[in-house]
Amino acid sequence: MKRPLIAAALLAVVALADGATEAPQSKAALSAIEDVEQRFARALDARDRPALEPLLADRFNWIHASDGRVETREAWLGNAARGMALTGQRTERTEHSVSVELHGAPQPNTAIRIGRVRLVDAANKRESWLRQTHVLVRGEDGAWRLALGQGVVMYEGPPLDLALHQRYVGTYVISPDRKLVLTWEEDALQATFPTGAKTQIFLTSPTEEASRTLGAGRLKFTLGEDGRPVAASLVRGEQEVWRAKRE
Repeated sequence: MKRPLIAAALLAVVALADGATEAPQSKAALSAIEDVEQRFARALDARDRPALEPLLADRFNWIHASDGRVETREAWLGNAARGMALTGQRTERTEHSVSVELHGAPQPNTAIRIGRVRLVDAANKRESWLRQTHVLVRGEDGAWRLALGQGVVMYEGPPLDLALHQRYVGTYVISPDRKLVLTWEEDALQATFPTGAKTQIFLTSPTEEASRTLGAGRLKFTLGEDGRPVAASLVRGEQEVWRAKRE
């Protein structure tokens, strides 16, 4: 299982609302948090319960991305020791676009760590992408511990065709002040919607995005004679919400 180290350049610190956190404190907190995350990843790979226990807060919960199951500390540790805590224990796992947001004054005491996780099951030719959130808290002893883990499945299906996804980069105009912007970042197609919301886009065909949820809808694309997209539309059910022309 592959769990590469996260480069410091990928960590984005969001300042506290009251501006009380000083840069040295933030830097030290980030370093300590990433150390906990790396130790957590290694212990999870090794199914090493004794190594995992000190990394978890006494009141710890894990919410599974697949079905919303909630596991308490004891249940999660037992499953981790059996290699059944997370799908990532049984597949190749990599992290992307990690950010850390710090809260608390005069020193940070809570951290929200968000990243995109790619899981690859090479044997069964399957690929999954999750948006994963970790909440870490700083104890009275100064140590950071994981208090909550939660994931959201963004895609699950056959391996993605990266060359296909790259064709869709561009700006799609709904009106002068409303646009869909697709960019290529870290070998992934990223979308900024007219609302300002951002997410990764997964195509199941040259004309359709993988279905998210009925409420969120999905993108559909119109192709030109050269097979490249010339327009995009957001569809919920069978209803077209908006249509945008590619610049």
